[in-house]
Amino acid sequence: MNEHNPTEGALRAAKYIECDPSLVIGTAELIDRETGLNDVLDILEQIIAEAGDLIETRSPELIVLARAALRRSGDPAMRQAE
Repeated sequence: MNEHNPTEGALRAAKYIECDPSLVIGTAELIDRETGLNDVLDILEQIIAEAGDLIETRSPELIVLARAALRRSGDPAMRQAE
């Protein structure tokens, strides 16, 4: 499983939940983990890695959307790949 930074949505939610700024990152990571988002991001990364070229030939807009979703997730590996 790849290590993901907290998503933007989880960070926004954590800022509303936590009064202590030092706990925001941990709370955001917990939100992502408990919602299963990290697992979905890992699966999406694997699909792109294994079948990205095939998907791109049939539906280029789908692969663009998938890559954009990974960039929004805050995963540095995907930001470097673009």
